[in-house]
This record gives sequence, C-alpha cells and structure tokens, in this order.
Amino acid sequence: MLYLIGTGLFYLNDLPLRAVDLLSKADEVFMENYTNLIDMSFLGPLEKTIGKKITLIGREETENESILADADKKTVCLLVPGDPLAATTHMSLILACRKSGIKTRVVHASSIFSAIAETGLSLYKFGATVSIPLYEKNFTPDSFFDGIKNNLDKGFHTLVLLEARSEKEFVDANTAVELIKNIEKRKGLRIIDWRNVLYASRLGSDESKIGFTEKLDVDLKPPISLVIPGRLNEIEKEALDSIN
Repeated sequence: MLYLIGTGLFYLNDLPLRAVDLLSKADEVFMENYTNLIDMSFLGPLEKTIGKKITLIGREETENESILADADKKTVCLLVPGDPLAATTHMSLILACRKSGIKTRVVHASSIFSAIAETGLSLYKFGATVSIPLYEKNFTPDSFFDGIKNNLDKGFHTLVLLEARSEKEFVDANTAVELIKNIEKRKGLRIIDWRNVLYASRLGSDESKIGFTEKLDVDLKPPISLVIPGRLNEIEKEALDSIN
C-alpha cells in the first residue's frame, strides 16, 4: 500500500490529523523535498510523534519509483509538501502502482492552488498555471509568457510560480517582473495591466504577504508567486482595492 500524504502549505500543524495515525502505523515513511520549499524543521518533532525515521528523497528517487520496491508487501507513506497531486510526478507513482497491483490512497492538504484565493480573485477564473525557473547558462526559457498571454486572451487570471531550490536560491519577485516586462516589450505587446499584478509570499505562514508588484519595496522570502489578473468582476475589483 502506498499513501501519498500532503503536508500542507507551511507548518507541522498543517499536516492533516488523519495523517499522523497513518504515519504511525506505516512500515516506511519518506518525504520528497524538491517539488516545493517548506519549513523542514518540523521533521524532528514529527519523527518523535510517529515513532519512526522519515527518509528524505529527491527528484531521482521519486521519479525512478524506488520507494515502491516493497510497497506490495509493506505500508509505505510518502509525504509531499502542499497537496500530493499538485505535481505530475506523484500521479506517475499512482499509475505505476496501478500497473503493479499496489493499492494507493491520497490524503489531501492545503496548497498554493487554493490558498491563492486569499488575493480575492476567484479560483474559477484562473487559467493554466505557469512557472518561471531559475535561469542558467544555456537555459533561459520564456515559454511561460505564452501561457500568460493565452490566459489573458480568454480573460483568465494567471498564477505564476517562481522556482525556489532553497532559502537562498530562488527567483525573486523583482527579477520575475522585469523578465516578463522585457519579454512583453520584445514581442511588442502591452497585454498586462501592471497596476493590478500581485505578489504572494509564504502563504499559510505567519510571514505571509500579499501586495502589488508596482509597490514592491520589501525583501520577500520564498516560496513566492505572482498573480496576473484577467477580467475582473465587481467583487474581485473590491478585493484588490482593499489590499494595502
């Protein structure tokens, strides 16, 4: 049996209560630490609570499905930051289990895809989510801009996720804004109303911040997202007007 368990957005207390009982009874517990940035200081207290070691795994161990080696005989739990099915990698694990006859269960938790509604924008009006990665030599993609344009053409809002590998290595909001503006200028397009573009930092934590990128004068800690609004209804306009 494989349990995919979401840890929630930020804190140990975000972990669903149901999960504690499942983790206590599991034969093996893993946690992947690459699809999202989360406060890892909760691992020690959680290990004491469930009475067993939690093994951290990265992208390779998750994608090569090595954690499923004994899942046909044992109960294996995989902790996933946020919600377990927000990343396609974890659906791949479920599909692998189905092919091998291994039972699976999912314990859902809070994620950025629901928390972003704290901006006041309706979740029903968001289009495809896009991501801006950390640029490296010979890796400077701008395909995310096409996703933004496609959403705006339909009047949809866009959630822009900014890659964060650690507390010190991440795409900051100012860099992301300048990058999008430069692409917009290069393509000869003026499709974004920058007066309404929002940043959201550390949602779900006591340090959470939401504001307009045009007024960005603070150092934001990751994880950080941007929101590019599409067509606004009256309630959404009122919500944006209420943001200081």
